[in-house]
Amino acid sequence: MGIRSAGTVWLRHVSAASCPAVIMILATGNAFAESDLNSGNLVSARLTPAALEMDEATIGQIIIDNRNIFDPEIPAEDRWLYRMANALHVRTRPEVIESQLLFAEGDEYSRQSAEETERILRANHYIGDVSIEPVRYENGVVDLAVKTTDVWTLSADLAFGRHGGVNSGGFGVKEHNLLGTGAYVAAKYRSDVDRSNTIFEVAKQRLGGSRYDAAALFSANSDGFERQLQIGKPFYALDSRNAVGAAVLSAQRTDTLYDLGEKEAQFEHDLAYHELSGGWSKGLSQGWTRRLLAGLVYDNHEFSAVPDDQLPQTIMPEDRRYVFPYLGIEVMEDHFETVRNFDQIQRTEDLYFGTRFSAKVGFSSASAGSSATGFHINTAYSNGFRAGQKGTFLLGAQLGSRIVSGSAENVLLSGFANYHLQQSEDRLLYVGLDVAAGANLDIDNQVLLGGDSGLRGYPIRYQTGDSRALLTIEQRFFTDWYLFRLFHVGAAAFFDAGRTWGDSPVSGENLGLLRNVGVGLRLGNSRTGFGKMLHIDLAYPLDGRSDIRGTQLLIEAKRSF
Repeated sequence: MGIRSAGTVWLRHVSAASCPAVIMILATGNAFAESDLNSGNLVSARLTPAALEMDEATIGQIIIDNRNIFDPEIPAEDRWLYRMANALHVRTRPEVIESQLLFAEGDEYSRQSAEETERILRANHYIGDVSIEPVRYENGVVDLAVKTTDVWTLSADLAFGRHGGVNSGGFGVKEHNLLGTGAYVAAKYRSDVDRSNTIFEVAKQRLGGSRYDAAALFSANSDGFERQLQIGKPFYALDSRNAVGAAVLSAQRTDTLYDLGEKEAQFEHDLAYHELSGGWSKGLSQGWTRRLLAGLVYDNHEFSAVPDDQLPQTIMPEDRRYVFPYLGIEVMEDHFETVRNFDQIQRTEDLYFGTRFSAKVGFSSASAGSSATGFHINTAYSNGFRAGQKGTFLLGAQLGSRIVSGSAENVLLSGFANYHLQQSEDRLLYVGLDVAAGANLDIDNQVLLGGDSGLRGYPIRYQTGDSRALLTIEQRFFTDWYLFRLFHVGAAAFFDAGRTWGDSPVSGENLGLLRNVGVGLRLGNSRTGFGKMLHIDLAYPLDGRSDIRGTQLLIEAKRSF
């Protein structure tokens, strides 16, 4: 027994004495058929995960059935273009899928491990559909088939976006599954309102079949550079017992302060952030995971005037450096459900309904080189629950702050509450509230609201303050239209309303509550690994100054509807 690729032929037969669950199935008049096994399905009265757990079944063979992008057995996909795509595509290697499994030959079967493995595999950009199914059960041993469907992962990375009256774009090439190994490589050029970037990226999860991940990024920018390096072993599953990691970030850039969509001030920003981290856990127990966290942080920010800047040099943040160890906890409930037509079109989505809480507290000392002695606090909370048979609430909040010299600095409390009402299989009502409340914020930590942050009928970064609120009401429409068997089509009608208030480093005009209405087209691609949906929106502002009235066109790629 062991892990095998698809196509294995089984010559064994089921005995009525195999186990009580098999006797129960045979008593109903059912029997295993070779055609059922070859198709990866059990008989009509198939063994359920609950029955396998009740019988304490042991895992035998694990069959990796990694399928290509298009299925030629489906007449609509038996076309020359789709066959050519399959021929050009390098399928994910079985060992790459095997390295992500949370179970192995000889383990006791666990429905939780099987379902979590499906979620882990679906999270990859190079895998679409996933299922893990029992295909034979005999003498207390169950054979499992791990079925995955690849997506197209090599792309000429052409990008174009427009929101708030500003265009962005770029080009390049990226591959999410280099030679079927699961490695990501990219070289691309990007340009937006802030800067242009030439970016090189590489990332690999489960290095050499281990649980370690690594990623690196280098970006040469029109206003500086950015370099990132990360390596470590995360808590890759709810039952993981330890984690370790290291991250290095250094960057030089020009930060800009905005008001009414216009630049008000600029300054050079040199930053460095380095972190060593570790974690310990007893694993998953009675549906909960509890983790202890520890680490060491170096966080340095230096600011200077922009040479030959045309804007007045009246606003400049103070330099700050903090070096501190931290301790933390994380508590997470094992409660997931799969849904469709929620935030994607015709794709399986893993929705988290559990309670999750994390908190970290660090202490910096001026005598150890920090700008000030004090505490550094970060907490986060999220939860989800059903509201009736068709409604869903998702909630979350996050708090970050420094407490130095007896006062709180850079305090930012943010939160969201999202409601989804599944009106039918092809209609869903979405209501979302996003809020943020700040106090004594760092000058470079500006709270903004505009066309690039959810208020779609207005210019980018239109309003500023230390707090904001945004309400979105969206009627979503999902269709069965599968354009060229590549794009799932949807649509939306929406209303946005929001405002900012409080202190701002720029003393601009606050216009109060701003509203807009609009309609949009959604194109979701289930055949590629990019994980994004194309949004094409037309939004009309109902408030604000007269010089911005008129329909706004927004084109962007997002990870949700």
